[in-house]
Amino acid sequence: MKKNGFNKLVGAICFCFISFTANAQTLHTIVFCNTIDGDIGESMKVELMNVTNQFKKINDLIEYDMDFYKLDGPICTRANLKRAIDQLEVDEDDVILTFYGGHGSHAPNDSDPWPQYCMNTGFEDQSNWVRMATVAKWVWAKKPRLAIILSNCCNVIQGATTVKPLWAMGGDYTSLDGISADKYKELFSAKGLVMATSSKVPEPSWCNNVIGGLFTSDLIDALQNVGSGEVSPDWNSVLKWTSDRCSEKDIVDRNYKHHRQHPLFRITDGKEFGDKGKDIDGDDDGGDGIIDNDAPLQQALNELVNKNINQDVRLDMRQVILNRYFSGISKVRTVGTDMKTVVEYENPADFLRRICLSPYIKKVNVLNKDKGTLIVHEIRTQ
Repeated sequence: MKKNGFNKLVGAICFCFISFTANAQTLHTIVFCNTIDGDIGESMKVELMNVTNQFKKINDLIEYDMDFYKLDGPICTRANLKRAIDQLEVDEDDVILTFYGGHGSHAPNDSDPWPQYCMNTGFEDQSNWVRMATVAKWVWAKKPRLAIILSNCCNVIQGATTVKPLWAMGGDYTSLDGISADKYKELFSAKGLVMATSSKVPEPSWCNNVIGGLFTSDLIDALQNVGSGEVSPDWNSVLKWTSDRCSEKDIVDRNYKHHRQHPLFRITDGKEFGDKGKDIDGDDDGGDGIIDNDAPLQQALNELVNKNINQDVRLDMRQVILNRYFSGISKVRTVGTDMKTVVEYENPADFLRRICLSPYIKKVNVLNKDKGTLIVHEIRTQ
């Protein structure tokens, strides 16, 4: 994965992208969520931003090259997922992480413990569905050092019901104070295949439009606790902590019925999905050619807050970034960790100036674009 940088050339400010390899390892991340479903779409919009923010933050801390894709709404399809995985350029020490949020199902008498992803079609079009185990096969065939396959979806044929808010996440910037990057580096140094889904057969999974998915919120808490030293930096500890916290919650639905949700996870050497390099599934979906990759804008913002670059040079970058990446964007909404609280709401020029001048902003995570508004979250040193 190539990264971009800015150079100041011969008396005039001329910005160009310079290709170089910043690190021998890359974290390839694909997040795909059903954000258009009538029942869970709003919850999955929160889910999409929560997961995007969390793994972009970790990517920065472990100092891997970043290769990040989002598939949401109409482009969250089986064909596009297959195409996104197929086009990954994976070296032997790379990590691939996929996360699905949406409806899930499980066929009667199916011995496979993992759900089928319904993608963006709900339950009406099974031709768009894909087994979680099939995704693992596709990913494992790319020969990564570590593959992480995560999902928040039902494991029974029924829609997820919203639940009452369980807690409120923070409505402010993310602070890196007290967070150990070395803990995350240790966590992602593992080898093998990690699989986790939000509920066992035949349970539904629960979500709302305040926190997104219950399982995902617990997983994010577990990952945050790795950085603070409260959870050991290994995947078994992370997923056991997540499963224990999720399983112990008393979930009350809109009809005041009580439920429990029990996540399923396994950590293996991946051999159950065959030898690396062979696509056992044999399915070759073409995709529709539309895959969302916000890497150029993300990299430009990373450069703008990079304190290793002279501030005057960074100030001069703003107009080029504005012209190149903000066409059609009239406002920038900076949200807190709850993905709801609006911390700042600015026009693009004011936003770029503010983040450039701030002494505390380490990174600005690009989360989503919505009707001419760019949604971001700031990572700060304090």
